[in-house]
Amino acid sequence: MTSFMTSTFSTPLARAQVEQLMQPALIRVIDNLRKQLDESTWKGEYEENLIWPEETTEAQKQTYSKLQQQLHGVPTEEHDRVAALMSQLPQPSPLYTLKLTKAKAAEQTVDVWALCYQVCTTNYSTDSDRSLEADIDLLASSGEVDWRKLDDKTKSLIEGIFSALPA
Repeated sequence: MTSFMTSTFSTPLARAQVEQLMQPALIRVIDNLRKQLDESTWKGEYEENLIWPEETTEAQKQTYSKLQQQLHGVPTEEHDRVAALMSQLPQPSPLYTLKLTKAKAAEQTVDVWALCYQVCTTNYSTDSDRSLEADIDLLASSGEVDWRKLDDKTKSLIEGIFSALPA
């Protein structure tokens, strides 16, 4: 899987445009998945997994996890100290998936980040090493996100996923 941090972009501008679109795309992806699940007989459960750099040791993973747990509910100065310690460790990339289940049907998995990439780019493919191009049609002439176009594209992609699920 291509992760956002290691993806290759055709230009620095394409990277900046995709970065601008990713958070709004994630919001629309989650909302449209929820809408489809509400209308579907499929049930969904989100999962987060961390993908670690190859050289990461188990001890580093455990230390990172312990420090991450310490971040919740601590004063700002303690938060900054813990965050500084975490920054010295290998950094995982999150992998967000939606597990779809239905009685008498095989479990299906949706890679949420890959879906966001599909929304934000014109040429995303999990099988390709080509440089990514931002879908500039999702940006208004002012440079701001065109939420209607973003929602239309997201809705179309997610409807396609659900229509391809086994009956």
